[in-house]
Formats: sequence, structure tokens, C-alpha cells
Amino acid sequence: MRSIRIIPPLILLLLLAVPWACAQDPPPRLEVFLEGGGSFLNNGGSGSYLVGVACPALCTPAGCVPCPPASSVTVTSSFSKTARLFAGARLRFTRHDALEASYSYSPNVFSLQPAGLPAVSGYNRVDLISFNYVRYLWAKTFVQPFVTGGLGVNRFSGPSNAPAVLSGLVNADNGSQFAWNYGAGADLVLQRHFALRLELRDYITGQPKPSSVSGITGLTGTSHNIVPSAGLVFRFK
Repeated sequence: MRSIRIIPPLILLLLLAVPWACAQDPPPRLEVFLEGGGSFLNNGGSGSYLVGVACPALCTPAGCVPCPPASSVTVTSSFSKTARLFAGARLRFTRHDALEASYSYSPNVFSLQPAGLPAVSGYNRVDLISFNYVRYLWAKTFVQPFVTGGLGVNRFSGPSNAPAVLSGLVNADNGSQFAWNYGAGADLVLQRHFALRLELRDYITGQPKPSSVSGITGLTGTSHNIVPSAGLVFRFK
């Protein structure tokens, strides 16, 4: 009976020791990952454009009636909240240091709304390529937290028949914009070649630009895209 009582604690000890023993080995150098999460862009900004008023020639012997000045119309922009797909690879060159290349996509809709008029949508996707440095704080444990930061290129785009594109407020493609990001996360090493990753990043770039013919000014500033995500990591030698 005494030996039977000893078996459960031994099994528990072995279960705890195996992941710890695996974590003591040098981590695999190359890994690929696939994550999903949310994409929470800030609420955009506001701008304005001038609207001219038709002025009929109303003249009398006493003189002509002056035309009223052009009025300014406020335009606000906003982003939808949506999901995000995040994939890439990391190369570890020490236990604690790694380089990462990644691609992410999210179908955030960018909308413009002139004052007193309904909102019209323009861009409906965000593509971003990033190159990051990753620093693991602990590398010999089951839970391996890390911090990261990097640079990349961001692009807002949408269909050519989007309402904001047809009305001339934005172009179908915003072009490439410089972007940078920072964040933190943790790997839960389930096996030597398999892990679960949880992380949170902030992608920072410029606001989408209106078209050159729209006359809108003031839509400038910084756009923050907060991205919480979770996914799987496959680690190779």
C-alpha cells in the first residue's frame, strides 16, 4: 500500500521535470509562427476642405452683390475594429537574442465623413512587413518572456469602386509608409519543437492620406494599431 501511495507523487514529479529538462537544452535556432488576434486602430483624425458657393451675377445700377466667401467643411476619419493575421519566422543567434521577419494583414475599413453627410468607406485592408529584434528575458524555463521592436513598411489599400474612391476623397492605394512597432510576449514551450505564443504589439505609422484632388487638409498625425495575438510556433534545428 505504501508503494502505491508513492506512485502518484512520482508521476507528478516526472511531469514537472520533463518540460524543465527540455527547456535546459539550447533552443532551436529557426522557427516559424502563425498567429491570429485583433486589430484596434485609433480613431483617425479630422481635417477640412473649402466649398465654393455658386454666385449669380446680380448687378444693379448701384453696383453688384458681392459673392459670399467659401465655407470650410470638417471631415472626420475613422477605422473599424477587426481581426488580424500574423505570420513570420525567427532566427536565434544566441539563447536570448533573435531576429524576426513577419507579415501581417487586417481588413480594417477606413472611412471619411464630411460634416452633415453620411460616411463613405475607402481603404479596407492594411498590409505590413516588419523586421524586428527580439530579446528573450528567460530562455531556460517553460515560460520564456520576450520584448521586441522593429521597423517596417505599412500600406493602406482598397477596391477601386469604394465610395470614397469614386467620390475622389482617397486613392485606391495609399502607397508605402514607414512604420515601426514594439511589444512584448511570452512563449510557452510545450515541447522542444512546439510552443504557444502570446503577445501584444503596437504598430505605429502615419494616417492614411486623402487624394491630391480632394482638397482635404489637416488629416495628418500618427496612427496606432494595437494588436493582441496568440498562435503556434514550430521550432526547427
